[in-house]
Formats: sequence, structure tokens, C-alpha cells
Amino acid sequence: MDKVFIIILNYNGWRDTVECLESVFRLDYSDYQVIVVDNCSADNSIFHITEWAKGHTQVQAKNHTLKSLSEPNVPKPVAFSLYDQQEIEEMTRSSDQNPLILIRSAANSGFAHGNNLGIRFAQAKNDYYYIWLLNNDTVVAPDALDYLVERSRQYKASGQKVGMLGGKVLYYHQPDTLQCVSGGTYNKWMAIPTLIGNDAKDQGQFDVDDVELYLILGASTLVTKEFLQEVGPLGEDYFLYFEEQDWAERGRRKGNYGLGYAWQTKVYHKDGSSTGGNKNKNATSKLSDYYYSRSKILFTRKFYPACLPTVYLSFLIVMFNRFRRGKYDHIPLLLGLLLNPSAMYPAHRRPEENKQNRKG
Repeated sequence: MDKVFIIILNYNGWRDTVECLESVFRLDYSDYQVIVVDNCSADNSIFHITEWAKGHTQVQAKNHTLKSLSEPNVPKPVAFSLYDQQEIEEMTRSSDQNPLILIRSAANSGFAHGNNLGIRFAQAKNDYYYIWLLNNDTVVAPDALDYLVERSRQYKASGQKVGMLGGKVLYYHQPDTLQCVSGGTYNKWMAIPTLIGNDAKDQGQFDVDDVELYLILGASTLVTKEFLQEVGPLGEDYFLYFEEQDWAERGRRKGNYGLGYAWQTKVYHKDGSSTGGNKNKNATSKLSDYYYSRSKILFTRKFYPACLPTVYLSFLIVMFNRFRRGKYDHIPLLLGLLLNPSAMYPAHRRPEENKQNRKG
């Protein structure tokens, strides 16, 4: 069986992470290790996750319909190892066989940096065939990983060079409704990704071997070892959003890698719980709005510079919509991005950067 490292990034969401872990440790697939990277949470997440692993903490499913995916609790204790970021950065080889690896990041440096710490541990262990990035606010069907790996093998056997794969991602609170099938398409002129199957009832209409994809949704992304070795880890240009698009684009340009789809794989996603967004209320937090807009500019500047004028013009539409919805405090942040798209969100800026911005 081909070894898989499952990497879960946690930030102030240990309850979601524990529910996710309960589902992951029920997987039918047997050859895997789980890596949880805590991105310098302020809610004592590492303590709570270790207490869960020892059997001292339990979390109940938030959706009774999906209760069987995470309850009853898996047997405890779950053997684990805990590493600091510096230990991971200095690690060149590892023989750690514990089923759960916990990594404590020194700072919240974004989605890519956190996941890359997990990837670095997997590379030091070097006994894997796949990396499965999984959002902490997901639960997975027991056979989800089996289907992903089998689909990857089918692509390879048929001579197709596929480096990233996804499956069906459904809404946790509406488990019969799709967030997407694997990923989506992309309009480079407006920097707008469109998720395939988004908000459609899952009635088997996407039970096909392939869909035409430009990106794989980062909530569930299986990556082959060959892809990782040739293309490299996640790009840390972005703090949040567009990392998976960057990965897919680099794969196309550097190694002519395609994207894959395993329709039998089902992952249930709470969607937006870590950034303050709420799909059902059509809400967008300032944090997610800022970084989504920032990443659009950075991605376009990196890969499609000719499209920058139309992407900048699209910000007028975005700002009009924020004004129409009464989100007036979003507008100065978006205007600031047009002048300095590399700037971090105000709360994440270093003191010297804030000082420089005031001078400007």
C-alpha cells in the first residue's frame, strides 16, 4: 500500500480539528500518518488536541446526519509526537512512527507556510507516496482516501501525468449539496475562480471519470510525491487563498501536470469557519475579503500580468457591492491594496510596516 501523509492545518479551531481527526482515524485506508500543524493559535489548541489524543477530551459532531463519520470516538490514547517549528526546520531525517504528529508553528504565517511545515516533516521521513492536504473544518467518508489513491494509480497506469487530485466536497451542514467537484475553472481577466457544481444537489450528475479543471479546492487536495519533488511545496507569496491555484499553475508550467478527480471521494466541509465567513448568511469577514482580494492581485501579477488592468477594474465592482451591502469599512482596505498589494492585513503587519504605512 502507498503511504500517505495527511496534513491538517489548525488555527483557533481545535474543536473542528478534533472532529476531523475522529473521522480521519476511521479511514479504511491503513497506511498513513496524520500531521496537525497549529498555526500559533490563541485558544490553547495544542493542549486541547493532545488532551483529545490522551482520551481526556471529546467533541460531539455538529451535524447529527454526519454523526457516524466521527462518533463513537476512536480508541484512545492515540500515540503522538510534538515538535516545534525550529525542530522541523532543522530536521533532515526522521523515523517517527507515531500515528499523529503535532507541529507548533512559531507564528501564524499563513496557509502555505503552515502546510509546508507538515510537508517538510513528510520529506524528512521520506517514506510517502502522497500528501493529502485536508482542511481542519472537514470530516471525511471512511473510503475517501481509498478512492483518491486508486484514481491516482489509474491516471498513472494510463500514462496521464496528474499531480493533484480532488473529490466531491459537500457542505457539512447541507450534506446533499456540493461545494464543488474537485475544484473549478478560472477567468484570468477578472481573477475569478468558479467552482464546478457549486450549490448543486448531488444527484449523481457529476459521477464521471473526469471534469475539466483549472484548480483543486484546497479543502481536500491529494498531491503525488513526483509532483512535489518537481514543482516544490506550496507558494508562500499568499497568506490566504489562491495557494492551490498557484500550485496547479506551477505544475502546468514546470512539469505539464494535469489535475484529477475521484468522484467517489466525499469530504464534508464547514466552509469559512476559520476566517469568519458564513455562507448561509452571505457574510464575508474583512479578513477573508482582504486576503482574497490581495491574492487575486498577487496571482495575476505573477502569472498573467497582461490581465492586471482588467483585474484592477474589477475592484470597482467589488467595492460597489461592499457599499451596497453596507460594508463600508471594507472599502478603505480594498483601496489600500490597489496601492500596495503586498501589504499584510493590518492586524498581521509588523510594527515597522505599520510605521512605514503611516509615513506614506
